[in-house]
Amino acid sequence: MDKFYITTAIPYVNAAPHLGHVLEFVQTDVLARYQRLRGRDVALITGADENSLKNVHAAEKKGITVTELCEKNSAVFKQVAEKVGLSFTNFRRTSDKKMHWPGVQNIWALCDKSGDIYKKKYRGLYCVGCEAFYEEDELTEGLCPEHRVAPEAIEEENYFFKLSKYQDTLEKMIESGELQILPETRKNEVLSFIKGGLKDFSISRSVTRAKGWGVPVPNDPKQILYVWFDALGTYITGIGYGTDQKTFERYWPADVHVIGKGILRFHAVYWPAMLLSAGLKLPKTVFVHGYITVEGQKMSKSLGNIVDPVVLTDKYGVDPIRYCLLGEVPTFEDGDFSEKVLMDTNNNELLANLGNLVNRTLVFIKNNFDATIPGGDLNDEDKRFLESQAKLAGEITSELDKMRIKDALHKVMAYSKNANRYFQDNKPWVSVKSDKARASAVIGVLATQVKDLSIMIEPFLPQTSVEIGKQLSIEAGKWSDIGKPLPAGHAIGEPKPLFRKIEPKDVEADKGKAMGKKGAAVSFADLDLEVGQIISAEKHPDAEKLFIEKVMLSDGERQIVSGLAGHYFPEELVGKKVVILKNLAPAKLRGVESQGMLLAAEGHEKAPPKEGGAMEQGAVEVIFCEKSKVGEKVSRKDGKNAPKPVITFDEFKKVKIDVKDFAVMNEGKQLASGSEELRMKNVKEGNVS
Repeated sequence: MDKFYITTAIPYVNAAPHLGHVLEFVQTDVLARYQRLRGRDVALITGADENSLKNVHAAEKKGITVTELCEKNSAVFKQVAEKVGLSFTNFRRTSDKKMHWPGVQNIWALCDKSGDIYKKKYRGLYCVGCEAFYEEDELTEGLCPEHRVAPEAIEEENYFFKLSKYQDTLEKMIESGELQILPETRKNEVLSFIKGGLKDFSISRSVTRAKGWGVPVPNDPKQILYVWFDALGTYITGIGYGTDQKTFERYWPADVHVIGKGILRFHAVYWPAMLLSAGLKLPKTVFVHGYITVEGQKMSKSLGNIVDPVVLTDKYGVDPIRYCLLGEVPTFEDGDFSEKVLMDTNNNELLANLGNLVNRTLVFIKNNFDATIPGGDLNDEDKRFLESQAKLAGEITSELDKMRIKDALHKVMAYSKNANRYFQDNKPWVSVKSDKARASAVIGVLATQVKDLSIMIEPFLPQTSVEIGKQLSIEAGKWSDIGKPLPAGHAIGEPKPLFRKIEPKDVEADKGKAMGKKGAAVSFADLDLEVGQIISAEKHPDAEKLFIEKVMLSDGERQIVSGLAGHYFPEELVGKKVVILKNLAPAKLRGVESQGMLLAAEGHEKAPPKEGGAMEQGAVEVIFCEKSKVGEKVSRKDGKNAPKPVITFDEFKKVKIDVKDFAVMNEGKQLASGSEELRMKNVKEGNVS
């Protein structure tokens, strides 16, 4: 039997999975299920990337061991993968010392044997979020282009891989299509990167910086394998490399790696080069999808719009969510998600089209033909209809062969829509009374159409496919069974509606739970207040009263938009230490994004003019804290904060921070940063915002 090997990316498990992971799971699953229906022996590998510094930091923040964090979060990823129907054959965890470590240490040894690994001291800019070093010219305004934070300057002695050695080979293989990258835009992106000149990259970390967590470098107990060298190896250890050579040789090379656009370089440049060095075959295709936006915004923990797939599937069921993601999100580009779109696609497409066809056909058979498939002679119109449907089935096959998932699904639904039209045009409810033979022929055709749809829909909506098969009382079919008529006299099962209508009130009920928003009231302890230093301040180009400030915080530089232009000159702010609300959801103010809020007090009475008299301060004064250090947290003197990941502006407004006798207070308690109490110079009584 011919084989087909496909993988998802191996996600970090520093936090729970979100809908973006589900998109990748279901896209991968469609391709795997389709190939099984074509009769191929399919292996699908997914898993958990546990050896990253991200996980170490996440565990430290939670006050638990990295092992505990990975055990818990990996189990959640596996649960979500199973819940949304990912038909994986193996879930490989990179912390698995028995099944994973031997393989990745072996590929290291092969690369070393090829003379492609060497050791040197290095200084670079490292983004923990990407687990990658960046050159200065790769940053966007000094920030990581993916996570929008300032990378950390790291200096240490590491092992390096001779990536530059493989520049010409990689360029030729990608240009020729030997290593296919889909879509073409991503192929061009990779070629541009390669032609810019490949540089050797670090493939280990010191045990000290890795906190002792990860796969040890062979023969060097002071070094840990770089997480990407380790995680990419999952694609071979997941099918037995290092532990089961026979299975590995059966499935390798991978036919498709399914990944998100943010990790393209690792899969289309680093990974192939490592395989070339080790003398292993390269994957055939790298399939690159985009990101999910939620109601127009990129989904991320910092924005607080993470969609919880468990809540979503419990509320609406798995197949309506799969359909919405596969049918609404472009296969290779970014796409938007909302519960309203989910409701519309469920009601207007699944329920009104596919569900309607299956139910009306089977109910008609039950009521008029004793629940058995009728048959009869076909006329020319029937034959033309079947020919057109066969042609469309061929187009669906072609789209799936090219991995154009959204286009294929839309054509499956067009196939169903055509069958509904055929039902309507031939009016079997009329002919069954006057010409039962004609009604019998029409319904026989429709019964086969329903059977064919149960096969076509299986890669996309597996639960729905199973339910249609159950109602038809047939075994699961193969792709080659499409078009083969159901035999007359076959007894069907009990017809039942496939989908339920989602009402607007269903979407509104418990609104926000799936979006990671909590209903509990926000308190002062939920705020993430930190001392930052203003690096620059300039007038907003489209708003006279707004400043755009660059502020340095503990995790890098941020952009803040404030309404201080009527109260301060820019030079009065630059260099000053101020209080920033970090976990406020980002928002655009007159077209410019603000990544937090600069706190100031508004006095109950007008403050005196400032020294020099050049600009009257009015009733607004910034909370300055010059004795504090950048990065120090602001809290009440009676306790520490436990900030939420994100809060809205409306939630913040409900937290009362005020000024009493020049002291900044919350619920009668003094606020402080380190040992410095927060106090105003001019505002004696007022509110903070």
